[in-house]
Amino acid sequence: MNLVVNDIHSELNETTVSEVVAVTAVDEVRRTIRRATDAGAPIAIAGGRHAMGGQQFCSGGVLLDTCGLDDVVSFDGGAGTIEVQAGIQWPALIEYLGDRPGSDGVVWAIRQKQTGADRLSIGGALAANAHGRGLTFPPFVSDVESITLVDSRGDLVTCSRDENSELFALVAGGYGLFGCVVSATVRLVPRRTLERVVEVRAIDDLIAMFDSRIEEGFLYGDFQFATDPGDDDFLQRGVFSCYRPVEFEGPLPSDQRALARDDWTRLIALAHTDKASNSSRPSRVSRHAPSTNL
Repeated sequence: MNLVVNDIHSELNETTVSEVVAVTAVDEVRRTIRRATDAGAPIAIAGGRHAMGGQQFCSGGVLLDTCGLDDVVSFDGGAGTIEVQAGIQWPALIEYLGDRPGSDGVVWAIRQKQTGADRLSIGGALAANAHGRGLTFPPFVSDVESITLVDSRGDLVTCSRDENSELFALVAGGYGLFGCVVSATVRLVPRRTLERVVEVRAIDDLIAMFDSRIEEGFLYGDFQFATDPGDDDFLQRGVFSCYRPVEFEGPLPSDQRALARDDWTRLIALAHTDKASNSSRPSRVSRHAPSTNL
């Protein structure tokens, strides 16, 4: 039986696979890999299916869908570490941590701040060795203590910087070529409130702008270029957003701007269909608000 699959972000990677095996337990992963190995069939591994380079698919191969591997294995609220199955996605992990403060009252969170997409699996983030918006943070593997994977023989292997260290290094950024990660132990950081500072800026001094923000203590940031080829500011100006930790108690301000589903739909229409409205240039803005909890 042939099935057509695609990524959910760009939808540019339509691929025909021989079958999709949705697993919910580690033993199912082991059996599937052993069966495919015995048959000489290639295997690809997909979680959130966000990768836009087609890395999670293999034409004519077996697609191992790990979305069902989404449990928390263990949580150490004192040490600030958590072991999760590879299919769990970032929002579920953040929600879990928000409901379970540590023994000393610390609410733990992830260190990385994701980019525009957040429904990415932990296994996929490790497979790509993904980065977030951290201005000085290394990629995701720096937050991973250890992993458990199933190799091509269907055997469980534990890897860390001290145990099977070479395989650990290969798996991080290895796009599933060295085995199927089934769980990972991740180091956490205390949750904090961030202040977002937003400006519309030209790119002339972009590197200096980021250097200045880093010196001022900002932890996260990005720059999103103007992408309308018909605009004089095309790739020359953009939205410069950075985030820094602040001391803040109590609920966030009630007058903060929030986008509902209809707002996002309207923005998509403006960006892709309504060229007349989309061509107007944004004015310089500077917005300061305690807006993000990580």
